[in-house]
Amino acid sequence: MGFFSSLFSFGGNQDKKPKPPEPRQESGIRYDVELVPSLKHDHQQLLSIYGEISKAAEASQFDLVQSGLHELKHSLQTHLVVENVRFYVYLQQHLAGDQNASALIADLRKEMDGIARVAVQFVNRYETAQFTPELATTFRKELAGIGEVLVKRISTEESRLYTLYMPSY
Repeated sequence: MGFFSSLFSFGGNQDKKPKPPEPRQESGIRYDVELVPSLKHDHQQLLSIYGEISKAAEASQFDLVQSGLHELKHSLQTHLVVENVRFYVYLQQHLAGDQNASALIADLRKEMDGIARVAVQFVNRYETAQFTPELATTFRKELAGIGEVLVKRISTEESRLYTLYMPSY
């Protein structure tokens, strides 16, 4: 057996087993079945916080308004980080070949950046303000405007944008 083993081994060691192929490394963000439900939950939380702020403003409870604004800002920023890093990047990767979808995504992302900037400026302006009757009136009007934009944006995301998030095969 020694002669035949050495003859047919082609100089290699017969005891060595071939290595299995390395698993293919996928680059980028992976699909997460829980992401869209989590983002929708965030939306409900943001709307709930907004509702509490609105109730507190109508009751002139501006200490509650300010703590609510702080909570709103934190929740919004957390939501936007997840949405930007996990949702938008995934869509851009997996829909890169679809110019129409890519354009829609880019437009909605840019629009959301503008909305977020305005919302954070709004919160920063009123989070530590000394509310006078005049300032309270201005605040309530601006809060109503923020609410309209928030509701419209959430509706657009959930009815149009989130439907694009699908696993790639």
